[in-house]
Amino acid sequence: MIKYFFLILSVVVTAQQKTEQFSVYFDTDSAVLKEQSLNKIDTYITNSENSKITNIFLSGYCDERGSIAYNEQLAWKRVWSVIDYLKPNYAYGAFSEQAVGEIQLMSNSNIQQQRAQNRRVDITITYEEEPAPEVEAVAVATDTIEKYRSYDILKDSLEVGDKLVFNNVIFYPGRHVLRESSYPVMDSIINSLLLHKKYEIEIQGHICCLAAGVYGRDMDTGQWNLSQARAEQVKRFMVRYGVAADRLTTIGKQANFKTGKGDYYDRRVEIHITGIREEE
Repeated sequence: MIKYFFLILSVVVTAQQKTEQFSVYFDTDSAVLKEQSLNKIDTYITNSENSKITNIFLSGYCDERGSIAYNEQLAWKRVWSVIDYLKPNYAYGAFSEQAVGEIQLMSNSNIQQQRAQNRRVDITITYEEEPAPEVEAVAVATDTIEKYRSYDILKDSLEVGDKLVFNNVIFYPGRHVLRESSYPVMDSIINSLLLHKKYEIEIQGHICCLAAGVYGRDMDTGQWNLSQARAEQVKRFMVRYGVAADRLTTIGKQANFKTGKGDYYDRRVEIHITGIREEE
C-alpha cells in the first residue's frame, strides 16, 4: 500500500490575477518609441515590481493612410519595437501580439487628433500578486537536528513506492520558476535528504490548466516541456545544495494528475521513493 506523507507546515496563499492596460503612440509612418512612451512603459513595469507578470499582450494599429498591406506591416513594426524594448527582461514566451492594422476615421472632425490616437500600440499586462503566506500551524518535529535548523520531513521507515506530497512547493503560472514562498520547504526537503542518504527519489513535475496528455509550454524557454522543466529545476536546486545527483531522477507528468484544489496547487512537484541504499 502506498503511504502518503504531508508536510506539517501548512502555508495558505491565495494568488490574485490583475491586469493593467495602457497605450503608447507613434509619429506618422514611424515605429520608433518616443521618450514619453518609454517613460510610460517603465512606469507600468515598475509599478508591477512586487508582482509576477504572466503575460504582456500587444495590439498594433495605424491610421487609415497608406495601403492595407503597408499599414499591417507598420503595425507589426510598432508591436516589435515595444517587444524589443522589453525583451531583455522577459522571455519571448511572455508576449502575445497581434497587428490589427489601420483604423478608419470615426468622423470628419478633428481628423489630426483621430489619426494621432490611431497610431498606437495597446499594451495589456497581466500579473499575479502573491500575498504574504499565512502560516496555519507549525509543529516542531522531535527528530529535528539542530545543526541543520530545519524540519526533518523524512522518516527511516519509508519504503519504495511511498509518495511525499508538499502543498507549498509551488511555481509561477506557465514557468518553471519556484515561488519564493517555496524556499523554506525546499530547505527542509534538501536538509532531510542530506540526513537520510539512503533514499533515492523521483521528482515528478505537474502543471495546471490543460487536458490530460497535453504538454505545457514553458514561458521562460518557449519549449513544450513545462512539467519536466519544473522537475529538473527542483533537481538542480537539490544538487546545488549538496544532494548527490545520482540519487535523483525526474519525470514530467503534464496535467494528468490534478489535486482537485485548483490551478495554484496543481503547479507543483511530488517526490516518490524509488530506491533504498544500504547504510554505509
